[in-house]
Amino acid sequence: MDKLHHYIASRLETNYFISHMGLTLSKVAPMEADIDVEVQKHHLQQNGFTHGGVIATLCDVATGIAAYTAAPEGKNVVTADLKISYLNPSTAPLVRAKGRVKKAGKLLFFCEAEVFDILEDGEKLVATATAIMVAVDIPLSKDASTR
Repeated sequence: MDKLHHYIASRLETNYFISHMGLTLSKVAPMEADIDVEVQKHHLQQNGFTHGGVIATLCDVATGIAAYTAAPEGKNVVTADLKISYLNPSTAPLVRAKGRVKKAGKLLFFCEAEVFDILEDGEKLVATATAIMVAVDIPLSKDASTR
């Protein structure tokens, strides 16, 4: 595990919501991040599909981490805008969001995400998203180490 992956993964461990959701970092590189969830019963909606809120959260986290890797040193990022398009119901036991920064500025980061069901015979596109992330001066929590 490289230094960036270790740092981001350790930050996610201190995020109570992400831990509660069971999200894990599968890949991080400059301006990109992949987030996985092993779907459990509590992730499902009434018809047995992965809930749309889980899909939206995957998009938000993947694009947020991708933007964070492009943000100036000492800055955090928050979501200013998130738009999800649901294309297919998610039925796989493993779902992955692939977030990418399409354009990085000093303050704004324009991002895209795709969410896939990970199947034995390949991937099925479940949703797409666009996000605008904003660099902010919110300090890291006491528990967070430096990059």
